[in-house]
Amino acid sequence: MMVSVTSNFSSSSSPLPLHELKVLQEYIHQQNIQIIGNVNPKRRKDIMLSQFFKTHKTQTVKVIRKSSLLGDQELIAKTEAVGRDFVILTTLLRRYWLPFQAIVSAEQPFDQANVPHQPHQQVVYDDELKQKIMLCFGKTVGQKEFLKQQFFDQTFAGHLKVLLNNRLTVETDTQREKVKLTEVGTKGITMLHQGKESFAPWKDIVSIEKQRFS
Repeated sequence: MMVSVTSNFSSSSSPLPLHELKVLQEYIHQQNIQIIGNVNPKRRKDIMLSQFFKTHKTQTVKVIRKSSLLGDQELIAKTEAVGRDFVILTTLLRRYWLPFQAIVSAEQPFDQANVPHQPHQQVVYDDELKQKIMLCFGKTVGQKEFLKQQFFDQTFAGHLKVLLNNRLTVETDTQREKVKLTEVGTKGITMLHQGKESFAPWKDIVSIEKQRFS
């Protein structure tokens, strides 16, 4: 009688040791980023910033952001989420939405340890959620903001829709005001301040802030 024996473990994806494979994969990824940036110079800054923040998720970063009103501002905060053209940073009391266009530079503070980010560690999947994702991916992910951030690079405009009717501090090239966000459109956002409605085009938005606890 012949007995078929199957392994419970998948075969290795590479003959290299795991640590060497990770170094090689990181090198290839960095080279691909450079090539994409060279081919599309207009998006080079967005690509490089996106890569930096993704590798520093949940870590402390130092960002210099533009401010026509106050001069360039330094912000030290933790990376919470990264979109296609913006990043969300948090401090103890405030949450910041910064479009890449308003960021002058970003780096890791010299006194902070660099712990490599592992994307798969950011979401804990219970069995029920795992089944829903497998069977109804679009519906399940579409209903949960943290899953959208995990699976998709949202645009700044697309993400801000979750802040509709929230009270925010919005800074543009010409003003900084506490407003209520009333509309998010293809050309910019509409806000309400002291009963008066105003409009800010995307290219003028420097930052959006919100208190974390209110």
